[in-house]
Amino acid sequence: MKKLFLIWVFFLFIFMAAAPSIIYAQAGQNTTGETSWTWIASDEKYGKFYAPERVRVTARENDIPICIEAWIKTAYTTAGAAETVSAMGLKEISNPASLSYSLALIEINPQGRTLDYKQEIFYDKEGNILVSHKYDQPRLKEINSQSFDENFYDAIVDQVFGQGETARTKANDRWITLWRKVDADTASSSTADTTTIRKRGDDVFVWIWQETRNNSTSAITQINFYKKVFSLSTYSYKITSYSSWTPAERWKDNNASLTGQYASIVPDSKEDMEIRMIKQYADAHPDWVNRYQTAGSKITAANTPVENQLQTPAAITQGSGSADTL
Repeated sequence: MKKLFLIWVFFLFIFMAAAPSIIYAQAGQNTTGETSWTWIASDEKYGKFYAPERVRVTARENDIPICIEAWIKTAYTTAGAAETVSAMGLKEISNPASLSYSLALIEINPQGRTLDYKQEIFYDKEGNILVSHKYDQPRLKEINSQSFDENFYDAIVDQVFGQGETARTKANDRWITLWRKVDADTASSSTADTTTIRKRGDDVFVWIWQETRNNSTSAITQINFYKKVFSLSTYSYKITSYSSWTPAERWKDNNASLTGQYASIVPDSKEDMEIRMIKQYADAHPDWVNRYQTAGSKITAANTPVENQLQTPAAITQGSGSADTL
């Protein structure tokens, strides 16, 4: 009897663990013979899909796609629906539990790693439209590790270019350590997200995560999240986006404090260590850092088929590459 009970508990556990995947798989099924949705990713709040046959290049430069149009689908659990209605201010949806899924028309610029929402339609489980929005003003999101839309971007760009965005996102060495500093009370480190590294001329663009932890508790006490541009020719840098996090203030946008000006890199400074590690990575991976870049010829039309949310701090998988220590 005890053995049968344990077997029953085991199968119940398997079913409960698989339940979200089953729900999202059903959400992506083609039951009408029309659009076929391909599953990308899911968690306890959201399921993400896209329609491969609705991906198309709408503009090229020097025969390189610079604008990709696609339709995406998001399925919501009860928690995901509540979070979305609140975050987006969807006052038309009086009962968040009625939100089942949404469709969105997006445009992607792979050279700038941006995704722009053009239209969104929100549905209940019967397929009735709860609210629909067409956006006259760009809802442009730059894709980085904190972007809700990262999975969508990776899948769609991989369909067009096949350069491995999804694989790099999941790679163990996605993050490379730039420097570490350890003192009596705290340990700080700076890591670069290799999915975001791209080179344009002598400039290298990259998102950098700097983290400080308490040595005795291992608790995170501060995070600085930057987008930096390093000039390899002038040995200077500038910060183009900056957010910070502390337990007391949570996430804070500091972009208003940025000047947008390049600053010369001081020898043996943190930025000196960062640019040396970034240059080392760029030299070792020229195809990756130069992917999708154009030669700057005239933009042409084509019809070939083919607001970041910062999250609560979590552990980051860092690369095992060498780094400077302060």
